[in-house]
Amino acid sequence: MAVRRLTFLTALGLAALNGPTARAQQPAQLLAQAKEQFPGQPAVFLEYRQDVTLELRGDSLVVVGRHHHDLLHVAEGTGAYAADRVFSSHFSKLQKIEAKTLVPNGTSYRTQKVQHFQDQFEVRPGIFFDDVRTTRFTYPNVGPGARTISDYALRFRDARFLQPFYFATGVPVRHAELTVTAPRAVKLSYKLFGAEQAKVQFSKEEKGSTVVYRWSADNLPAPPTDDEAPEDAWYLPHVVYFVEEVPAAKGPQRMLSGVPELYTLYRSFVKDLDQPAPAPVLKHLVDSLTATAKTPDDKARNIYHWVQEHVRYIAFEQGMRGFVPHAPAAVYTRRYGDCKDMASLTHGMLQLAGLNSHLAWIGTRDLPYRYSELATPGVDNHMIAVYERPGGELVYLDATDPYNPFGLPTAMIQGKEALIGLDKERSRVAEVPVVTREQNTRRDATKLTLDGTALRGSGQLSLAGYARGRATAALRGADQTAQQRTVRSMLERGSNKFFVDKYTVGGLAEAEQPLTVDYQFHLEDYVQRIDDELYVNLNLERELTNDRIDVQRRRLPRANEYRRHSRQQTEFEIPAGYDLSHLPANVQADDPVAGFRISYRREGNKVVQDKEVYVNYLLLEPGQFAAYNKVVDQLSEAYRDALILKRKPL
Repeated sequence: MAVRRLTFLTALGLAALNGPTARAQQPAQLLAQAKEQFPGQPAVFLEYRQDVTLELRGDSLVVVGRHHHDLLHVAEGTGAYAADRVFSSHFSKLQKIEAKTLVPNGTSYRTQKVQHFQDQFEVRPGIFFDDVRTTRFTYPNVGPGARTISDYALRFRDARFLQPFYFATGVPVRHAELTVTAPRAVKLSYKLFGAEQAKVQFSKEEKGSTVVYRWSADNLPAPPTDDEAPEDAWYLPHVVYFVEEVPAAKGPQRMLSGVPELYTLYRSFVKDLDQPAPAPVLKHLVDSLTATAKTPDDKARNIYHWVQEHVRYIAFEQGMRGFVPHAPAAVYTRRYGDCKDMASLTHGMLQLAGLNSHLAWIGTRDLPYRYSELATPGVDNHMIAVYERPGGELVYLDATDPYNPFGLPTAMIQGKEALIGLDKERSRVAEVPVVTREQNTRRDATKLTLDGTALRGSGQLSLAGYARGRATAALRGADQTAQQRTVRSMLERGSNKFFVDKYTVGGLAEAEQPLTVDYQFHLEDYVQRIDDELYVNLNLERELTNDRIDVQRRRLPRANEYRRHSRQQTEFEIPAGYDLSHLPANVQADDPVAGFRISYRREGNKVVQDKEVYVNYLLLEPGQFAAYNKVVDQLSEAYRDALILKRKPL
């Protein structure tokens, strides 16, 4: 399957229920209460509700979800909330939709119905085509005190692909509720996430031959919107409900009872990839790529890089095509595909090379779930190939990133669990390693000389791991102007008077080697001269400066793409006629989340600074903010210390 947000059906679809509390209040009272309870908010959901019904028809389970939401507009300028849309697809067919605006009219409301609904295919970034459709509409007469209400129903084709219910949205919610009504013979399970924030209440009630499951939460504030936060599923309160077992003529049918049942489902998506004989053209390609390879790793590396370089990532999803990959030969012929197609081709080629390979399903870091707590298709939104080395070590091959080195998982799957298919019946769950900071190293060696109050320098920058991949993506294929702009941003230091005089980029075509930039630069008006003293700060690059976290305002964890480590050696030549009168002290700080070391030494007429800075987290929790800030404060203080050179007596 291609990377896709599995919550798109639960996006702000603005359906509504005219709740009893809201009906009993006059418009002015309701508006005043909302302003008092949620000051400064543009709108408030009075009701945010979904009612799901599961019905047995023979051996089939029919699922219908009815959405009802009631949005009160509080402030001026809420026109953005007037335009709305509802999503549907192959898996969820829109059955009906109604929408209206309740316009304040003295002590009551005047109803204005939405008359026009526009149905069209949804174009989403990164996806060439899929079958997701949107029904768009606009509420009339939206303004303070108005309530926009809609009601729509979706019928799900397969009970294994139910969507989670989120209690919180972009605005405050007075009452959020999910009910699921199922036959007593259907075994339903659920998992709550983030519920402690919302104080979600749960009840289960048996009514004749059915069971009603109910989750509700009241008076939810608008969720925080901090920068660099993890995706919604990490912190917004939501419930994931799923069907474990349904009755059938031949006995109970297990649906999503655990990893074995999930793998059975996934296996049905790829069973047709097993071919009795490989396509000759693909076999010829694999033979040519592995003819001179000396080791199994060399074979796997050549195959992986070929797929990266020759297959373009294009997501094309329609119905089950969101889950079922094309056969390797088809992907090879077309030279495009999404993650599951690239996994299919990589896996097929590895097998043709006689290597031990597996297909694997995995969730990116957008999703917080683990198989031990939840084993549904909602845990995964990505697919890769896994190469098993002769000694049993697993190498995760995700060709969707064309610049990712062999041997490293892509940054978006670090630390995630993969469901690896071993054969038609067996699977295993393995955790993808988190790439260490030392593997994502930025090394810089610079030599500096003084020219009046300007600095002139030369050096070499070397990037490895993910840092290399990001730079390669920006530089490869760029025209001269774009390349110059990128190189300058990579080297920029000191002040806005920094100028690159000359540079050479190396290693662009060598994926397993560091990317290098040999450079020369000058930095105008950098050195301070006071009487017979010169002040030279060797901290031209000041990583993490101004990165202090506001612990009073920030409420969410902070996400980081990858752990990283920078090493810099700066060699400064003491100008003739001056001597060193102050050498900064060595200083360091070490914490599990971040740290640094800065040391100075004199070697003849030169001063050498060695500096290391590391960031060692993927997700920084609020409880770690203070420790991180302490490191940033210490580093900022260390950056201020400068060399002092004094003119020698004549």
